[in-house]
Amino acid sequence: MFQPDALIEALSLVFTVQTLMWLVFGVAVGVGLGAIPGLTASTSVALMLPLTFALDTAGALGLLIGLYKGAVFGGSISAISFATPGAPDSAATVYDGYALTRQGKGRKAILASLYSSTTADTLSDILVIFVAPAMAIIALNFGPTERFWLMVLAITLLGALSGKHLAKGMLSAAIGLYLGTIGQDPVGNVSRNTFGQSWLQDGIHLVPLVIGIFAMSRMLEQGLDLTRRSPGVQYAAEMVRGAFAKGTSTLSFREYRSILPQIGIGFGVGSIVGMLPGLGATVASFLTYGLAKRFFPSKRIGEGSIHGVAAAEAGNNATVGPTLVPLLAFGIPGSATAALIGGALILQGVTPSPRMFELYPEVVYSLFAILILGNVVNLGVGRFFGFFYARLGQLPPQMLVPLIMLMAVIGAYAARNDPYDVLMMLGLGCLGFCMRRFGVPEAPLVITFLVAPLMEQNMRRALLINRGDWADALFGSPLAIGLFGLAVLMVVLSLKMNVGDRLASVGRESK
Repeated sequence: MFQPDALIEALSLVFTVQTLMWLVFGVAVGVGLGAIPGLTASTSVALMLPLTFALDTAGALGLLIGLYKGAVFGGSISAISFATPGAPDSAATVYDGYALTRQGKGRKAILASLYSSTTADTLSDILVIFVAPAMAIIALNFGPTERFWLMVLAITLLGALSGKHLAKGMLSAAIGLYLGTIGQDPVGNVSRNTFGQSWLQDGIHLVPLVIGIFAMSRMLEQGLDLTRRSPGVQYAAEMVRGAFAKGTSTLSFREYRSILPQIGIGFGVGSIVGMLPGLGATVASFLTYGLAKRFFPSKRIGEGSIHGVAAAEAGNNATVGPTLVPLLAFGIPGSATAALIGGALILQGVTPSPRMFELYPEVVYSLFAILILGNVVNLGVGRFFGFFYARLGQLPPQMLVPLIMLMAVIGAYAARNDPYDVLMMLGLGCLGFCMRRFGVPEAPLVITFLVAPLMEQNMRRALLINRGDWADALFGSPLAIGLFGLAVLMVVLSLKMNVGDRLASVGRESK
């Protein structure tokens, strides 16, 4: 399956001034946005997605993957500096990172975060390069029926694992499925769910959807909470300048070697969790942190230890590459950010699927090369600018929120120069705001929005092949029956876990 000519072409596309420039720009902006509390990796990628229209495929991948890697690491900067994680992915970093800052070792904590992040991320990217092609070969044996049930299983996983309540996760997935059916159906080109509006004939465009759901909704929420700032943020802002001065303690090579066991745990856990749709970097971070705390009690993790910072950051950064494995192998995004990268590929005319390795090998090899190069750039940007970005959290939200809102409006309009896209973005922003207020996760909505057309196409193809026989179309092979059984099993297990958690919480309240 390896194609040397495609590899040479991919390297010629990646090692150009333009692609490398966008990669560096993406990482630099990603780290800066990630360091600002409230701006997650998915928000950063959504804001910059319109820029990919003016880029070639390699440049677009460089920009988005750079943003992804930079933002995941950048979230640890505010967690260490102000006890306010830039994203939920870095919440576990607060325990030891902020304690180190209060001890005057903030510089050491950020360096431990940077080195553990880039090390674990590089190892997981190498794993992706070997695993993704093998999974794609397996996926090529899937027919329309099997692909349909595989997508149903993915949606079930997303709905079950993307929040505390199964119903809320499934509600988000259902909204995404509905939005994905607006426009013309993929076989008969019949309009549906357009309510007689001509501007909905082509369906909802990806760019206003992701900007509205991720960026505008967060800014609406922060706009209402401008007066709320935690005492931890205010206290840290007073001492951050001294905590990151050049004269403070730094991270030695001996200390880096001492945190390698925690990095190894983060690499293993993050790689596995990243390949499972719906779990995400937050789960990997807390799971790695918990395992490290249990296996290394002598390291005093939780009391201000670089080993705790290394474990949490290795776990969440190790998920970056593996979240792309389901996208490349099956055409199913493994996370919200992977869904945005998949959407960018679709906008470039490259549809993520098992046949990508056959039809667009140069794109796949370009992506692999950018994954590795992104870690090198992330290391350089974080090493030289990380301490400057540590002060971005002090910027007043009164200045940041209007600026990001303006960027959201410009980005939604620039995608197609269509004013209706701006209205759609604002409406979806209000929807996303309501979802956040009621605790409904956004990730299932965006991923099912992308998966819905593919799922419908495969179901319609299966029906055409089996001449309208629903039984054969849906359960015509042992593999299809097995995938159906797994989907049902996931729903049952999720319901049991949900009921168990509620009974446990009631028991605690009654004591």
